[in-house]
Amino acid sequence: MKFYANEVASLSHRRLRPSFVDDPQFGTFLEALPDGVALIEADGKIKLANNRLEILLNLARGDLVGSELGKHVKTAGPIIQKLWAALQQLKRVEVSGALNSQRNVVASLSILRTADGGAYGALLVMREVGRHHRAPDGPDNFRFETEAEGGRTGFVKSPALVALAAKACLALDRGASVLLTGETGTGKTELARMIGKGNDAAFVHVRCGMLSDDQFEAEMFGIEPGSPLDTSTRGKLGYVEAADSGVLFLDQVTDLSPTAQSKLVAFLETQTYSRVGSVQRRQARIRLVAATNENLPALVEKGTFRSDLYYRIAVMTFEQPALRDQPELLDLLVEQNLRRLNIGRKPQLRLSAEFIERIRTYRFPGNIRELANILQRAAAAADDVARAEHFIAPSVMENPDPPVRPAANQGEPAAAAGFKELVQAFETWLLEKSIAENGSKRSAAKALGIDIATLVRKTKRGR
Repeated sequence: MKFYANEVASLSHRRLRPSFVDDPQFGTFLEALPDGVALIEADGKIKLANNRLEILLNLARGDLVGSELGKHVKTAGPIIQKLWAALQQLKRVEVSGALNSQRNVVASLSILRTADGGAYGALLVMREVGRHHRAPDGPDNFRFETEAEGGRTGFVKSPALVALAAKACLALDRGASVLLTGETGTGKTELARMIGKGNDAAFVHVRCGMLSDDQFEAEMFGIEPGSPLDTSTRGKLGYVEAADSGVLFLDQVTDLSPTAQSKLVAFLETQTYSRVGSVQRRQARIRLVAATNENLPALVEKGTFRSDLYYRIAVMTFEQPALRDQPELLDLLVEQNLRRLNIGRKPQLRLSAEFIERIRTYRFPGNIRELANILQRAAAAADDVARAEHFIAPSVMENPDPPVRPAANQGEPAAAAGFKELVQAFETWLLEKSIAENGSKRSAAKALGIDIATLVRKTKRGR
């Protein structure tokens, strides 16, 4: 490492640096900080690094400590290059951007000097951006974000949801794992975000239905840089490592296969894991939130969901009420969706008394998502006023009863072709109903006891 000439003399002040820098307890102090921190010697070598910095850079401490900061430019990203350049000039700098570990950070480098101005090192501080602090307790500070198919529609709140969120937050803060249950479309994901994004902690959303057995370990625990399975040469950050000291949210946890469930149980038992391609055991301090729209005790009894996993994720269970059971929330959501739909719309859409009455008497089997769909249809079909005829429920939801077979004339059996068509019609109705109730084709196939490929083939039949 080369310094500018006017700073070379300052290197001799290393012996005059504060004694606490070399105290073994100083490393313990850095470990307790919520941000990634490194103490860098005047020659550019990293003397100390805490666990949080390891996670942000996706580098092991053994690779960091004792090495020059500039060595990690290719592995960690261009932000390190800027910090390295500032360190060479002994200048303070603050930069922001994305690391190669796919994290957005703000990083600062401060030069440490003795009382007479001599530089004896630098302090690197790196904070992940995009996190939110939990607002102070109170009913006016909890907001519930709807889940509309076209994207988020904003925040609304109701006393019932405030109370539910407060109880779940308390359970999570006291170290209990939280399970959120309820019908599809009730907003369990957004409730999880609300209770999980506190204390500036990470919130990692895992969509369990997208994890195959082959992908599970790599996605959940990451890939060791330089290992045979590392195609990127810089490793892969796993969900567990990303959620360290924060919240891991297992969305639709019942979509996990038995193999994935067993691997998850093994991690939860010890809170330790190994990256794929590594034998080193790492510890993760996480808080766990899971969600499902299925009856977990029934699945445990049936043998399709592990009982040991159930007992670990369902320490405290909270049911998200259906939209039809929350008239106050329904009114707030209608107002909010209407405001969103009217942004830039000419003429502005109004809801007739007949349309509003249809909304208030409809049962909404699809809950919040279905409400958004119905209002979007009305906005597309109506001019300035949405009337009763503009209230059109999604086809999957609007048939609460199975198709009825027409009576045969005087007891005569139906023709063979007609019977086949009726069977196919009933199959199609049953499959679509199951998909709507379970929230995904994979979950529907599991509930019906059929292969996912069979379900997909039968739902595409006749299209």
